[in-house]
Formats: sequence, structure tokens, C-alpha cells
Amino acid sequence: MKVAISLLFFSLLFNTSLYSQHLSGDNYFEDYLCEKGLEIDTTDYLLLYNDISEWLNTPYKYAGNSLTGIDCSGFTKKIYEKTYNINLLGGSSSLFTQVTPIPLKEDLCEGDLIFFKIKKNKISHVGIYLKDGNFIHASVQNGVIISNLNETYYNKYYFSGGRIP
Repeated sequence: MKVAISLLFFSLLFNTSLYSQHLSGDNYFEDYLCEKGLEIDTTDYLLLYNDISEWLNTPYKYAGNSLTGIDCSGFTKKIYEKTYNINLLGGSSSLFTQVTPIPLKEDLCEGDLIFFKIKKNKISHVGIYLKDGNFIHASVQNGVIISNLNETYYNKYYFSGGRIP
């Protein structure tokens, strides 16, 4: 009874797809997080996870800005605007100029931006750090997904983290 009331409270409080999915029995997002090895608990910013759940599997579209297609910087800006009420400007390299750099991966916190130098040794990709090495981003090949910094590809191209001051 206590769990059901808590879930109902969160659903009503946030009007979240994450909790309404849970109540309706559609556990896709929770299953996806579990598959990625991510356990969400009360110390996590639940609004962030709710907001990213709406975008999961959105296809990649260069300069896209909607659920029909979005690129990495567009996704990052949409999440920051909705979740943190912060308006960021520009593409991935421009976003890096707006952060306080965090060079060491072990110093990253939930919500930090992470940057990659993939093309011509320039910052060309950005994502949002979640926890335990996991981050969410708009991948060119797979759309909005959760990946891990320890994956060979992302480890190779990782440049820096950054925190919005």
C-alpha cells in the first residue's frame, strides 16, 4: 500500500511518463535502465530520468529539434531547458565554452555534460552524464540512447566533462 501511494504521489506530482508507465504496467523504460545496469534510487534526480524517458529511441536528425528527430546538442539543450530551466546555446563545441571543465571522469556528477572529439580532433559530440559511467545522448546511428564511457568507442573519443556554473 505504501509503495502504491508513493508511486501515485510521484505520478501526480511530476505527471511523469516514468511513473505513469510503472503504474500502468508498461515498464519499458525501467527494463531499459535495468538492461543498461542502471538502478535509479531516491538519491537520483527523478525529474531528469522522467524527462529523458520521453526521448529514448528518438531518431537522430542533424539539426533536429523534436521527437521526430534530434541531434546531440539539440537533445542536450531540450533536456537542460525542461529539467533544469537552463537555456543553453549552440552546438557541442559552443556548449563546451559555457561549462566549467571537469577533466577527470571520476569527478562527473549526474547532469554534467560530457564532450567527445570524434571529428578532426574537434569537439563534435555531447551527452548528459547519468551515473556509474552511463550517459544519455543522441547517437547518429541509434538515436537517443544510454551508453557507457567505458565502451571502447566512447572511451577512445572522450574529451572532457563540464558543469554549468
